[in-house]
Amino acid sequence: MTPISLDPSEPVRRPPAGLALGLALGAVGAIAVGSAAPALKLLAVTALSPVNAIQARTVVGAVALLAVALVLRRGRMAVRRADWWLVAVYGVLTLAVNQVVYTVALARLPVGVALLLEYLAPVLVALWVRFARREHVPRLLWAGIVVLLAGLALVTQVWTAAAPDSLGVLFGLLAAVTLAARFVLAERGLRTYDPLVMATWGASLGAVALVAAGVVAPFPWHALTAVSTVGSIGAPVWALVLYVGLVGMAAAILLGAVAQRRIPSTSASLVAAVEIVVGGVLAAVLLGEHLDNAQWAGCAAMLAGIVLAQVAVARRSAAPSGSRALTAGFPPRPGGASGRRAAG
Repeated sequence: MTPISLDPSEPVRRPPAGLALGLALGAVGAIAVGSAAPALKLLAVTALSPVNAIQARTVVGAVALLAVALVLRRGRMAVRRADWWLVAVYGVLTLAVNQVVYTVALARLPVGVALLLEYLAPVLVALWVRFARREHVPRLLWAGIVVLLAGLALVTQVWTAAAPDSLGVLFGLLAAVTLAARFVLAERGLRTYDPLVMATWGASLGAVALVAAGVVAPFPWHALTAVSTVGSIGAPVWALVLYVGLVGMAAAILLGAVAQRRIPSTSASLVAAVEIVVGGVLAAVLLGEHLDNAQWAGCAAMLAGIVLAQVAVARRSAAPSGSRALTAGFPPRPGGASGRRAAG
């Protein structure tokens, strides 16, 4: 693999089409995650524990990605020894541990509070870009984050929750940190490695970590033959597991990685919030869960916040190259003046 040049003095050039494609791919990836919400709801009433569901989802996703990568990237899956720490942390911490700590937070907190805490991740990514990397973050992007969080508060109606459990809050904040780290580490890894390679190794290492957790959470294989029903909707458990693994895990991770080749981590972390809107709407349509007017308004506000943030990113992308040396977390463009990325 040929690593790219990381010379910060080189201008970043990105055509609007590349940015638009990245946003579209990121949105489709978020929709894939959100579409798995009804299936996860159905799995929650089976003999599978939350950890078992995470194990199954991650293993199925990792196997699918590995199969595709062995066909499309055969002989080009190598990762440099110096970069294995990055891939391992990306897979174990941000894919596996993130799901576990969010599940613990969800068990101890109302869903709305847990979601609001986890989706502090865009704030953390923006703070990382601004203070750790000392890059400019546009005011409009900050405004988009605020509108997004306000919309999320409406959707989840956090004001109805009782006094939060302190340990649950801690795990919710850990979920935010690990989710933010996913976007930051993916951006760094994608400077060198193909998205399919990065997604495959990350998911595989995450799956290994979760399979090892089987020592304390044995997998009930017999549950796969059952049929889960919520209201008038029912499906075989094995089919639900395949869906959340193939679509909600494998497709979502790969699409997100491909998107981050074209958009900055700040933008990617905000687009990911589309999954909440999609999951809520599908739950209302398929499972009969009711959304009141305030929650629908919250969905609209979340989408408005995401749009505001992307307008800020688009403006910065369209600015003359000399006036945007600091680009709020943009990765170097593949094949551009900043050098080549490896094809994987």
